Amino acid sequence: MSRSISLCLLIAALGCGCKDGSEAAAETGVEAGAETGAEAGAETETGAEAGAETGAETGAETETGAETGAEAEAGAETDGETETGGETEEDAGPQVSACNADHPVANAFIASGFCVSEWASGLGAPRGIFVAESGDVLVVERQKGQVTALWDADGDHFSGPSERAALASASGLNHGVTVHGGFLYASSASTVYRWPYAPGTRSDLGKSTVVVRNIPTGGHSTRTLVVDDAGLLYVSVGSGSNVDANSNRARIRRFSLDAIPDGGLSFDDGQVFADGLRNEVGLDFDGQGRLWGVQNGIDQLDRTSLGGDIHENNPAEELSLFETPGRFYGYPYCWSEFLLPDGVGGGPGTQWAHANFMDDGTHSDAWCKKASNVVPPKLAMQAHAAPLDLEFYDGTAFPASYRGDLFITFHGSWNRAVPTGYKLVHVHLDGGTPQPPEPFFEFAGAGDIATGWPHRPVGVRVGAEGQLFVTSDASNRIFVIGYEGD
Repeated sequence: MSRSISLCLLIAALGCGCKDGSEAAAETGVEAGAETGAEAGAETETGAEAGAETGAETGAETETGAETGAEAEAGAETDGETETGGETEEDAGPQVSACNADHPVANAFIASGFCVSEWASGLGAPRGIFVAESGDVLVVERQKGQVTALWDADGDHFSGPSERAALASASGLNHGVTVHGGFLYASSASTVYRWPYAPGTRSDLGKSTVVVRNIPTGGHSTRTLVVDDAGLLYVSVGSGSNVDANSNRARIRRFSLDAIPDGGLSFDDGQVFADGLRNEVGLDFDGQGRLWGVQNGIDQLDRTSLGGDIHENNPAEELSLFETPGRFYGYPYCWSEFLLPDGVGGGPGTQWAHANFMDDGTHSDAWCKKASNVVPPKLAMQAHAAPLDLEFYDGTAFPASYRGDLFITFHGSWNRAVPTGYKLVHVHLDGGTPQPPEPFFEFAGAGDIATGWPHRPVGVRVGAEGQLFVTSDASNRIFVIGYEGD
């Protein structure tokens, strides 16, 4: 199957559209290596966050008083399979639609051969998502402070009001959710909780237990949760402001779940797994058990020697691989270039020192460029697109060439003259190297956002039948994406 994005209408019944050739070109390979200020999008990083979020937290995370809403890949194999899995395109998924024509997504562009429809609506700002072994979709409804289970009992590819149930609630639940070892885990800004859970349970799980307490609050407020095969819990916490004085808060910590004391583990007792991460909202493991993440960069970047106000296309949003525990990834002292003026920049991913620290006697461009000091990203992506989640595709419903590839949600910008983001992108791995993002599901019209496109993708997960589920907190929906063949 061709990796190009179809420029034709996919399915009229689903209300799907397409962009003309110039737009498609501007939003594929350019997006991670040469995207310009003309590209639409918009990152959710402040209280002004594209009108869908409030000063402290809203569709994504409260990045600081100035950022609300937002947050890798280059290894060899991912999600247990090689890029082709030894299979051919003919091994691709079924021709039976995974979508529902009665629930179209108006003004949507979807990649050639795929379909998209609404899978659930009327939710309360759905954020983090997890697919249980039973096939139930577990989602955090931020407006309700609860984890909800959804399912499709009648097989119509839509989860109606009678096909959902509240599982767990706690004050301030806002984003993180995962399942491990007979427990459901979810997080607020200050606390990680858990409840006994068996896949398929569709009733209230009762009283919660505190797992991690005393997480610093303020600033970015989402706490992404993942658990590895060894039973270690990883908790990501973003910065307290746009540019903090140090990296003491902006880290991923990990905790053993073997023995949790009464009252929970203190956040400060967790091992610093990765340091210098401004807002690493999306986390996922590849097939080799390596953790990857996507980061939201700083706002209002200005540096006289590099062109003055360069915030439109800098710093890059980052896709990173965390291979070695304890390494430093740059924030707040260094940032990654996406696109600097001609004759100035070193290319996407080049490390530069932040102006706030260049006279401190330690942090310089040379210091930032030294790989022993700062681990550079595996992929530099369009500034302010606000990536909030990533998922390695390990299903069998899509063509085999997609296995091990990445899907990343871009929540959308708030502080860019030409908005960018508001879409789901596909990142192909070529020999283990991430390639520039290609639009996969987005607004079909000019630019990335319009009155007829109220969606802001947040979470993405592979379903039990190999389909993709994508949450949108701004439009209170979950979408399903399936493969139907070219």
